Amino acid sequence: MTRPGPRGGSLLDFCWSRTSTALVLLAAGACATARSRPDDAGARLLAAQQDLVAGRAAEAQREFEEVLSRDPRELAAIRGRIEAARRNGVLPLVTREAQDATVRRPGDALTFYALGLARFAAGDEAAAVAALRLASELKPDEADIQYRLGVALLDGEKFVDARGPLQRAVQLAPGVARYRTPLATCIGRLGDRKGAMDALRNFASLSPSADEAALAVKAARALTDPFRDLPQPARAELELALGYLVRDAPGLAVPPLESLLQKMPDLAPAHALLGLAQARLDEGGRAATELKRAAELAPDLPQAHAYLAELYAAKDRPELAAQEYAAALERDPLDPDTLRRLGILRLEHGGDAREPLTAAAALVPGDDGLQLLLARAEIAAGAAGPARARLERLSERRPEDAEVLFRLALLLYDERTRAGDPSRAELGGRVEKLLDKVLTLQPENAAASKLLSALKAS
Repeated sequence: MTRPGPRGGSLLDFCWSRTSTALVLLAAGACATARSRPDDAGARLLAAQQDLVAGRAAEAQREFEEVLSRDPRELAAIRGRIEAARRNGVLPLVTREAQDATVRRPGDALTFYALGLARFAAGDEAAAVAALRLASELKPDEADIQYRLGVALLDGEKFVDARGPLQRAVQLAPGVARYRTPLATCIGRLGDRKGAMDALRNFASLSPSADEAALAVKAARALTDPFRDLPQPARAELELALGYLVRDAPGLAVPPLESLLQKMPDLAPAHALLGLAQARLDEGGRAATELKRAAELAPDLPQAHAYLAELYAAKDRPELAAQEYAAALERDPLDPDTLRRLGILRLEHGGDAREPLTAAAALVPGDDGLQLLLARAEIAAGAAGPARARLERLSERRPEDAEVLFRLALLLYDERTRAGDPSRAELGGRVEKLLDKVLTLQPENAAASKLLSALKAS
């Protein structure tokens, strides 16, 4: 039985770091994988991006310049060259070249685009905004120009001005994941948390990179931080209670929370943490009362709903748990933990768990446990092809993971029963090798022994 636990770690888990985060956003795409580029130019661009990621800035700069010599309008190469120049210590030279290009070609949007990126990389925000604004006027339908202008304005905390170009970027390129997070952050800073979350709602379906996903998850967490607007004395008492919960001492968390609620009876985070503490103390009725009160007082926040869901799941009330998980995800669709728990709930009760687990796996692509859960969900839903591909990848990354190997063996065994020669024999040999490895790792694995005996008998 899983007990509800505190979510989000520190109360100040995420904040908008102006310069560092904005540089990441402005450079985003410079290091992205070149997708769907079978031509030589695409291969050269990919090589340059890989060298930049690996820290070979000088080599990357030369490669980006080679790409631009063949196609001077390749935006990813423009971005990559500027980032490589910054790391390589020759940004002033590249900036002067960009400035000279705007003089020679004053009607070319991409010369101002390059100058704007170079100025921003040099820390000259005003000049960067001026150049990017000119670029956006010369080429208003280029999504990335709108995006870079919006990020530069956002970094300068010009939220009203930033919203327009950021929204325009998303409208022009709705399938680009990296455009969503700064838009959501901007809308949130303007006071519209629901609108900000709506900007992120389908983010997980946009095939984000790991870095893009991490930024989006942090932004969503910041938008739903229940402590962000609280006065400092209340924050300090909540920090104290949260510390007890993190240290698995719920009994010690109750007195300061009850004392705080006597002074501030409508403080939603205090009700939520008190409900969590009561759940940890197996006081289910009191916990539910406190959590429902927290949800009433803060209807836009997901935490109370997520804690209620975990309480109901622990009490074997899956329908109520599913409802509360759905309510939490309506308020924060980018919470990997809630998505994972909903997926597990569906797996345990015969439902289709692919949707929440696919989203969770997209948001935390390095979590092999999520990949395994998703493979299980795919198998349960009859999607053997995707499950096999996923398990094959996992087995390559985790060759000593007995559970991964056993689940792959089970899937291949089922495939073997439907196969004809010579595939049947090939699959049988593969299954036997996998099971031998599982039994080497886990000699007492009765299920693996039983499956191996069935394989040899058939």
